[in-house]
Amino acid sequence: ARTDRPLPRPSKGTQRHSMRPVQGATTLAKRFGSSRAVASTSAPQRLSAAAVANGLRREAPEHVHRRCFSATSTGGGTRLGQYLEACGANWGDAVEVQDIVASQDGQTFAWQVDLPPERLATIRPGDPIESRPFEFMSSGSSQGVRARFQLFPKGDSNASDPSHCSLWLSTDSRERLPIRLRLASTEREGGASDFCRLEDALSNGSLQVSVSLKDGRLADASTDVQKVQQSLQLTDLKFAEWRLFNAQELFRAGKLVSSPPFRFHHVLLGDMYLEFQPGAPHPEHCAVFFRCRVPTMRLRVKLEEGSGSFSKTFEAVGRASGEDDLKQGRFLPVNMDAPNVFESDGSLIVRAALEEVVTIPAALRDMIPRLDERASWPKRL
Repeated sequence: ARTDRPLPRPSKGTQRHSMRPVQGATTLAKRFGSSRAVASTSAPQRLSAAAVANGLRREAPEHVHRRCFSATSTGGGTRLGQYLEACGANWGDAVEVQDIVASQDGQTFAWQVDLPPERLATIRPGDPIESRPFEFMSSGSSQGVRARFQLFPKGDSNASDPSHCSLWLSTDSRERLPIRLRLASTEREGGASDFCRLEDALSNGSLQVSVSLKDGRLADASTDVQKVQQSLQLTDLKFAEWRLFNAQELFRAGKLVSSPPFRFHHVLLGDMYLEFQPGAPHPEHCAVFFRCRVPTMRLRVKLEEGSGSFSKTFEAVGRASGEDDLKQGRFLPVNMDAPNVFESDGSLIVRAALEEVVTIPAALRDMIPRLDERASWPKRL
């Protein structure tokens, strides 16, 4: 599909998340659920299996500990930061996060979540903390499985008590994997809303999370993952420009690539992503998806390849799978053999524009005006 109206190019004053090159991924969780992340160009760090079992405290490489960015007293350096301040956000120190760490034998992947008291106090029941994506290989599978941890320190919507943690592993696998999830000393065959008590899992202000396959069929696929060099530029919470600098290499590798998270329309609508899937729907094509993580939410978006040769408008559905989106035509197909698809430096540009918020959950719809109203309140009297 092709439209006559090209998407606007971002201006010089827009918010930019540059990741070329990037040495590791970080995530910042602020009040009101805002997050900002960049994609990793490095494979998961390796430790001994004993280090993973003992909580990754003593043997963890020093460079695994990173800050998202320098802590400042205000977050008004970007439009999103100014908006959040106007809504009453309080800016504290940047949150230190940990990368996913693979054991030396590639059979276990672990993640440490720092939850000091001041951060824990800002988390509400139902608020998730997500790891960056990682990839592993199971025997008998020719393609790696992409996954991420999803932790609810005070329980998800199905938890019986806010004193219980909820823990899940989200993957793109079409098969149910025989995993074992571990949170501190509690181990289960899969995720659970009432995984364990938060008080029992916390140790010195942090939680230790790990995953392994029950039959030991886990193999680290990180050595086969093509390093991603990319940037994301966001304008006015309505337009995003995603650039894949090594797009031709990524296309030949045939792996799914996700953009850094961003947010359209309102911070409460949660993280959104663009995804690049080589070889779909035809071998010489790639499919570009728009992902939103709020169930039942529908957004009308327009995606456009950089030269404007390929563009399409469709309704993105929250929590939809790639398979469903392919069947329903909710993606932008790009013929990689077409002229002018790649920039002169070999990069691929994808632009996304929000055209309409079609449907959002009632709870969020009612909450947005109340949050916006706070912008007019006096902050101190």
